[in-house]
Amino acid sequence: MNSTEPKILVVDDDAEMVSVLCDVLRDAGYTALSAHSGAEALAIVERDEPDLVVSDLRMSQMNGHQLQAELKRRVPSLPVIVITAFGSIANAVESMKLGAFDYLTKPFGNDEFLLVVSRALENRDLRREVRRLRGELASNYGISNVIASNRKMVAVLETIRQVADMPATVLLMGESGTGKELLARALHFASARRDGPFVPVNCAAIPDNLIESEMFGYVRGAFTDARGGKDGLFQAAHGGTLFLDEVGDMPVQLQAKLLRVIEDKRIRPLGATTEKGVDVRIVAATNSDLEAAIAQSRFRADLYYRLATVTVHVPPLRERPEDLPLLIRHFLVRAAAECGKPVPEMDSKASECLMRYSWPGNIRELQNVIQSAVIICRDNRITLNDMPPRITGIQPMSGTFDEVAARRLSLEEVEREYIRAVLAQVSGNKTEAAAILQVDRKTLYRKLEESYPAALK
Repeated sequence: MNSTEPKILVVDDDAEMVSVLCDVLRDAGYTALSAHSGAEALAIVERDEPDLVVSDLRMSQMNGHQLQAELKRRVPSLPVIVITAFGSIANAVESMKLGAFDYLTKPFGNDEFLLVVSRALENRDLRREVRRLRGELASNYGISNVIASNRKMVAVLETIRQVADMPATVLLMGESGTGKELLARALHFASARRDGPFVPVNCAAIPDNLIESEMFGYVRGAFTDARGGKDGLFQAAHGGTLFLDEVGDMPVQLQAKLLRVIEDKRIRPLGATTEKGVDVRIVAATNSDLEAAIAQSRFRADLYYRLATVTVHVPPLRERPEDLPLLIRHFLVRAAAECGKPVPEMDSKASECLMRYSWPGNIRELQNVIQSAVIICRDNRITLNDMPPRITGIQPMSGTFDEVAARRLSLEEVEREYIRAVLAQVSGNKTEAAAILQVDRKTLYRKLEESYPAALK
């Protein structure tokens, strides 16, 4: 018998019914187990760990509802299909409330039975995949994966750990590119809401005339093009965390509504006459001086104090010199993996240059520079020539033809160096580079293959 076949337990005090259903399941390629009472079924579940339970509703001693409740307590993820006789639909509905995947009314055909079984197993597989992906996300974005040895950054992570399970709103303040969204995700996955959605919203990227409908949703007919209703981002984040990035750029007229939602935990979609409750944890972030914005009447003071229940100041990269070597190595490994090539070595002068640079764009700028260098470096070694002039201070080409000629470069070398410089400026984006060079992508790929074969791997 193939051990990978799904195991399905059939439970019914009618021995003939159990025998028939087991035969149908075995003919369809499943492993069928049988039990004639609730107690026997629980023992089999404990011993054989079936993938699905098919249970009759009316059984002596322990009925289907009681068995279902006990299975839910012991193995919450185990799907159950309930079989009910005609006239007991109300009981079947009660089983659905207890978490049954579906129910079948007697009499039913074999095809109908196998279709429901197939759907239940597909649903189980989907739920397992969701749990796996959530576990993977929690592993990738957990607090332990945030690179930090700097004292200030270690303190930030400790604060995140302390407030993760608190209901308070959290405001992350720091320069652009410091990793505020990464910290917001770490907070989410460290909290009891980790199995709920994490919904990031860039408040600066949504047009003012759309932000209210995006945040709160709308009902059919709310405006001219509203041919159907749409849930907003608050509803999308129900049971999880809503991350409001660049909250300082939120229009003033929406700030009062956001404050009310935070306080009342209720929203009113555009065009609706009633409110809906939402269970959402708010984490906000900004690179703006909100106190200055308050003084200029661009941000509401009451909303600021409500968002800043817990305020976390994220230090810029220039204040985290201890973390820089760790981050460089991390981005080297990631970029090499994305390119499908070995992790390149870094020339000592290139490394010193990266350590001296002030990184005004913070971690985001560092990641882009490393990614570009990995793409265009030759012989699997990163040198100063693989980095942008703003970092090295070395201009790859002088602005005049006389100075270029003085370097005695061949035409091929001039072309190669210019392509490298353009790629560095656009962080390795070949489509953008081809547009600047005014060549089609095939021509650019051919030249890269001749000069920078590693960039195509």
